[in-house]
Amino acid sequence: MSKLQKGLCQVLLMLLVTVPTLAHATLFTPTNNTRARSQMVNRVQRLNLPLKVEAADDFTKRKIADYLELGGRSTEKMLGRANQYFPVFEYYLRKHDMPATLKYLAVAESMLVPGAVSSMSAAGLWQLMPATAREMGLRVDGVIDERLDLYRSTEAAVVMLKTLHAEFNDWHLALAAYNCGSGRVRQAIRSAGSQRYKLVERHLPSETQRYVAAYVAAAYAVNYYEEHGLVPHEMETTDYVFVHRRMTLAKIARECDLRISTLRRLNPNFVQAYIPGSVEGYRLRIPAHKKHTVQQFLWGRPNLVELPLDENLDVADATATLLGYDPYLTLLGARAETLIYERPVWNFVQQRESMLLNFFHNYRAVASL
Repeated sequence: MSKLQKGLCQVLLMLLVTVPTLAHATLFTPTNNTRARSQMVNRVQRLNLPLKVEAADDFTKRKIADYLELGGRSTEKMLGRANQYFPVFEYYLRKHDMPATLKYLAVAESMLVPGAVSSMSAAGLWQLMPATAREMGLRVDGVIDERLDLYRSTEAAVVMLKTLHAEFNDWHLALAAYNCGSGRVRQAIRSAGSQRYKLVERHLPSETQRYVAAYVAAAYAVNYYEEHGLVPHEMETTDYVFVHRRMTLAKIARECDLRISTLRRLNPNFVQAYIPGSVEGYRLRIPAHKKHTVQQFLWGRPNLVELPLDENLDVADATATLLGYDPYLTLLGARAETLIYERPVWNFVQQRESMLLNFFHNYRAVASL
């Protein structure tokens, strides 16, 4: 090997060693440390998080650097998933009158990977333990694991956070309890002789002591990624349909020209790739452009479309009529214009509306062209 080649190899080795270190230090090098610290504090304050945080401590800075510099590619994928999942999180947080910024907790928990499972057997976007999930009313067994269901797990996590905050009346303690359990937090409070988080914190497990900082770092990364040149990974738009009858994902994939791998990826909650029969129904997540095809296969009708549960009855009835569908024919076996009824008219109207309500509630569908 020539001297020139040896020299080039040495330079390359030096770059391999120093570049990662420099990447980690770009946010907080000694020359810009004061300015970066001040900027970070100001940015975190603008996030309006539901707790007071030490935004510039060393662990928070390291976590932010992990998100925005060392793990940029993973963060871009996470941001793509956030565009899909955050509207769902915000819906349930709003439904239960909770701070919208708690949505960032799922980032800290799972990087928004719906099928994530930890070494401690916590699973899903919100990393729920099996026993905890069952206490919250979720089904966790060899057929269905609702910790991996985007909608069911999110509402369970939101209700759990609401319950913990009601118990401790402090978001620091509530988040700590979400991480290590309310029993551990109560024990730490007794050991500290106080409910002040600063005093309680040192009596918590080391992972829990860093939990609030991890939440803050996740919130920071989601809101300021553009400042670091990151671009959210584009994700396929998804939607869902309710499935009430027994069905395998393989059959849906075959009949609707879908990849079984796609259905399994979007629906990790169906552990055996099998959907049991259910009156309430299970949500099946699908690519948005396939929704009509899947509905037609599942319901056996080319003209059925799904309505939200809170759809106004009059609006639904008018929409169905406008689109050429006669719900009376389905319900009563006769077209509306052929119906002849004697007084009292209100009695028939009341019966008709009761039947329509039952129809829309159970099937959540009206006909469309």
